[in-house]
Amino acid sequence: MGNMLQENSTGADSGSSPGDDLKGGFKKPDLKAAMRLYIVVFILLLSLGSLAQTLHFEIGMIVTQVVLILLPALWFLRRYRVDMVKFSRVGPLQVKFIPTIIFLAVAMWIFNMIIAAGMVTGLMELGYEPIAVLEPPQTFQEYLILVLVLSVFAGICEEVLFRGAIMPSMEGHGLVPAIVFSSLLFALFHITFLNLFSTFILGMVMAVVVIKTGSLWGGVLYHMTNNFIAATYLYIAGQQEAATEIDPRGLLVVLPLFLMALAGSYFGLRLLHNQSKVEPLLKNRRNWLPKGWFSVAFVAAVILFLIMAMLEFAIGFNWIDLN
Repeated sequence: MGNMLQENSTGADSGSSPGDDLKGGFKKPDLKAAMRLYIVVFILLLSLGSLAQTLHFEIGMIVTQVVLILLPALWFLRRYRVDMVKFSRVGPLQVKFIPTIIFLAVAMWIFNMIIAAGMVTGLMELGYEPIAVLEPPQTFQEYLILVLVLSVFAGICEEVLFRGAIMPSMEGHGLVPAIVFSSLLFALFHITFLNLFSTFILGMVMAVVVIKTGSLWGGVLYHMTNNFIAATYLYIAGQQEAATEIDPRGLLVVLPLFLMALAGSYFGLRLLHNQSKVEPLLKNRRNWLPKGWFSVAFVAAVILFLIMAMLEFAIGFNWIDLN
């Protein structure tokens, strides 16, 4: 994905970032401010969000996305009085990017799905039983509700938080560190070890899309497309075993599909690169992570993630009986 990551010629490595233009001379959001926002939202997700989703999943998810994720992000942006167009890139998305984003989202979803399913299959050989986080929708109405919750609400709210507030706050350290670290935080935020890598890659690609297109709506479109495919796959697969594991006898089908998805992902990134006016970044990269990334807030996030990951494994391997 090397030369697909890119940076504006007036970007962070040249001494400016989306946070430099703020109204009224207020101090721009920085890494520390972003981490404070992140850990607060993370704790709210694990506490109030989990409770709300336990009481009623669909309504709880909407409450989580809007009240616990979107509103704190909007408060953060308003507190620092940022120029939303320059800082959060909320300007319009050029039409030429739309087919590319959708194509890339489809290819990358297949790529990530096969990796995640392969990992689950390997663990199942060791006695792991996958935890059904989402029950497959049984009716078309339930499917539409799932699409609304996962695709529309999550696609908008999470992009505003991660690519609209957190990532721009880190861009003073360079675009690559901002992309990598915000994507790592995005992966930890989803509190599942099995999907940690695929969610990290998902966050990376969405961050690149936002920077390449110069519009947060590019990330929203990608996120919504990715989650729409996931909801549709869950609906079609139902409760079939194939929804969670790869049959080793089907490798003759899976391997070519994986290679096609990999090639499609590369082609989609290349096309996005060619359509964008943003210059290549990696040749000017200084670091992979922003200076000061290791902090109390980050350690707290990792600890919370590890606790949830251990609980995930404990339940999956039946070390804990919830019945």
